[in-house]
Amino acid sequence: MIRKVAGPEGSGPAPQAPQGPQVGFQAALREALRLSNHAQQRVHSRGVSVSPEQAQRLTAAVEAARQKGCRNAVVLVDRHAFVVSVPASTVVTVMPADRLRVFTNIDGAVIA
Repeated sequence: MIRKVAGPEGSGPAPQAPQGPQVGFQAALREALRLSNHAQQRVHSRGVSVSPEQAQRLTAAVEAARQKGCRNAVVLVDRHAFVVSVPASTVVTVMPADRLRVFTNIDGAVIA
């Protein structure tokens, strides 16, 4: 589990939470997976929205890939493909199904 460390009290106003579809996605994944900066940009630019149930399926798929020894996997969840660094538990990029093309440098695929 990843937790945010709070800074010193009175160090200024709290940062504003980002708005848009990535907020729900990040909140849903906060407990088990991280989003790389690249993935955060793709979520925002492509308007990717992931329900808590889909996020749960994604995390379960990453755990299944981990148990099989995968290092880099593509996980297909409904209409999205997530490229994940399994050892780092980090989503590297996100693609909606209408943009699915060729995935390289992966050693596993999971359909969740």
